[in-house]
Amino acid sequence: MPYPAAAQFLRTAIPDIIRAYQSALRAVRSPLATRKEAWPKCRDQAQAIVEDCVIALTGKQPPAPAEARRYSHLVGVDRATQGIAVAESVRAVDILWSAMQPAVRSAVQCEAAARRTAALLLISTVFRASSGSRLYAGAVGYGDAVPRLSEDVADENAGAEATGETPVESPACAGLSQREKQVLERVARAMTNSQIARDLGIETATVKRHLNNIYAKLQADSRIDAINKAYGRR
Repeated sequence: MPYPAAAQFLRTAIPDIIRAYQSALRAVRSPLATRKEAWPKCRDQAQAIVEDCVIALTGKQPPAPAEARRYSHLVGVDRATQGIAVAESVRAVDILWSAMQPAVRSAVQCEAAARRTAALLLISTVFRASSGSRLYAGAVGYGDAVPRLSEDVADENAGAEATGETPVESPACAGLSQREKQVLERVARAMTNSQIARDLGIETATVKRHLNNIYAKLQADSRIDAINKAYGRR
């Protein structure tokens, strides 16, 4: 069942939604909005999700999801190379939904009273489907990129070892203990926790404890984020 009045209102509100979305992301210091190289793709994804809701309100089917998934996969790869955690994408979806609420409430009010609940349910359903499929594809892209990034770091470190040099540490490493630095160096070589434990002659649980301490000291969200911050990769 089409909801043309709600669709028209929501379509015209898209610029306001995107502005509110960007402002909310900046308020929580999300790198998706604070990094100029990340925001354009973040904006495009948000706009596409809202447009899917608009299309559904007109009674039509949103575009084939295959293209959206391909683009989202590329976005995930891009965010991984920038060291942006997957959790930021998940948080961004919640923030987008909150940013949409004033426009959504006004849009459904454009329909007859008996049709408003159904219109709201349709928007909610399409939003979850659209954002969910993009999140999944982005996470796959992120997962595909991280091993390659780890290999790049390992190659750089191997080159440093060949010349007798050590990886260049950022000032953020100053607070790490010698053992934590040893663990992080092995993380940069793409070694697993078990491999690190064997190499250093310690328990796997001890490696995990050191990693948790490293994350806390570097304010990192993941292994690749810790590598980025420790060795100054961007």
